[in-house]
Amino acid sequence: MTEYEQVINKAELALNNGEYNYCIKLLSPLLEIFATSTNEGVKIRMILITSLSGINRQEESIKLCKELRKSIYPHVREEAKALLQILDSPNLKIPDNWNVKFEDSIFDKEFKQTTVQNKYSEKDQKYIKISDQPTGETKPFQKGFIFVFLSIFILIIFLLSGCVRIENNLDLRGIDSINYDLRIDSKYLKKIPWQLNFERELKEINPSKEIFIDDDIFLLKKKGLNIKETENNINKILNIASANISTNLKDIKIDKFEKNYILGKKYFYEIKLDLSELENLNDLEIFINIINPSKALLNKNNKHINIDKNKITWKIIPGEINQVEFSFWYWNRSLIWSSAILLLILFAYYIRKKRYELGSNLPQLPS
Repeated sequence: MTEYEQVINKAELALNNGEYNYCIKLLSPLLEIFATSTNEGVKIRMILITSLSGINRQEESIKLCKELRKSIYPHVREEAKALLQILDSPNLKIPDNWNVKFEDSIFDKEFKQTTVQNKYSEKDQKYIKISDQPTGETKPFQKGFIFVFLSIFILIIFLLSGCVRIENNLDLRGIDSINYDLRIDSKYLKKIPWQLNFERELKEINPSKEIFIDDDIFLLKKKGLNIKETENNINKILNIASANISTNLKDIKIDKFEKNYILGKKYFYEIKLDLSELENLNDLEIFINIINPSKALLNKNNKHINIDKNKITWKIIPGEINQVEFSFWYWNRSLIWSSAILLLILFAYYIRKKRYELGSNLPQLPS
């Protein structure tokens, strides 16, 4: 038996006996010797992931899972992916009305009474009396129970759908002064590890006045950007996210061109976001909201895009190439108002002239 087999046998025996620290101590030195490209390296890391999870060292387990996701064996990558989803799953928030609360005064009073009764009854009764009388037939569940059960079931589905929601807001009403907002909402009791790393790296490259962080919310606000700066900022965010979730996210592409008319300009936008390599990690919900100066017109129909007057709500689908093409008018208001005033003056002059031509209908004096 080789030295490797001896160490593996000892580690498996320690794992079965619940001796997780001893198992970790045996296998940790072998990580540098056996890489993830070997069967031995895969087996060592699988045992270590189980041991580390047993003593709540989740971050180290996640790190080993990410190493296995880059393995050359497809079945190892799939197994590591499934383990990573389990390790990344935190506890959900529990509403207050799900917990049953007892008043302390009532509980203490009943507890003292039962304690005193038991103190004197223990000496008299040595055995529990069992009655032979039947308790009656088993009754079916009432309608109220079924209603409560269905309500709780629907609430759980609602909580589990979209545990992380990401909203990107593009305000194009200023045309050359674009406002960009990134908002991340979490429905978990605690933020996911990749989410915390993502927020920390964004704080390092952005001024603190542009960032707001709460227990459930992360908000980044950028103001006064041109189209190129907006594109660069979004790509920086995508690169940081790509590094944290070990997925190659491609840069967003924003193309804009315009047509000049007498009373304004017509702008045409095309935005392309390729997320074909992004898996639906932790039930992500991603939206891009685009606010335009006037009513937006969609060049191509898309079931994931809704338009409400000048606002476009675009749902981003992971694992697909997301694309939108739209246009809107940007009116020259000063020219429109000047033209309206000029027309009003001309109209008034025309009415005055016609009035003088018709005369006042009064009798004229003899010449």
